Amino acid sequence: MSNVRVRSYGPHDIPAILALEHACAEAPQWGESFWRRAFPGDAALRGVFVAEIDEQVRGYSVVAIAADIGELQSVVVSHSARRAGVGMALCLRAMEWARRSGAKSVELEVRESNAAALGLYRQLGFAEQGRRRKYYRNPEEDAVLMAAKL
Repeated sequence: MSNVRVRSYGPHDIPAILALEHACAEAPQWGESFWRRAFPGDAALRGVFVAEIDEQVRGYSVVAIAADIGELQSVVVSHSARRAGVGMALCLRAMEWARRSGAKSVELEVRESNAAALGLYRQLGFAEQGRRRKYYRNPEEDAVLMAAKL
C-alpha cells in the first residue's frame, strides 16, 4: 500500500472518476451531475476519496453518514490496480472519516459473487448481517449486507 496515495476528491477528478464508472461494470453509474454535487463543501455528511498510483486516479470511495451509522456507498478500483492495496486504502480512509464524523459503525452491501470484495471487507472487520434477495440486476443476484464497528 505504500505507493497508493488516498486524498479527498476535487472537481479536477471528475473525468477520471467517470472513466472508472464506464470501465468497471460493477461501478454505480452516478454520472457527472452527481460528482459535481459531491464536493466536500456541498455535502458535509459525505466523504469522497480518490486513490492514486503514480499520480493517476485508480479508484474512489464514497461514504455517507446518517445519525451514527456510516454507509460505504461505493468502492471502485480500476482493473489494472486490483490486488495492489487500493481497495484497502480507500476503505480505511472512508472508515476513518466516518469515525471522525461521529459514526459508530459502517454498513455496506456487496454482490454475493464478489469474492474479492467480500474477502477485503472481512479482513477489515465487516461481518454479514443479512441479505437482500435479488437486489442486483444484470445478472440478478443477492446483496450481502455487512457491518463493522468503528
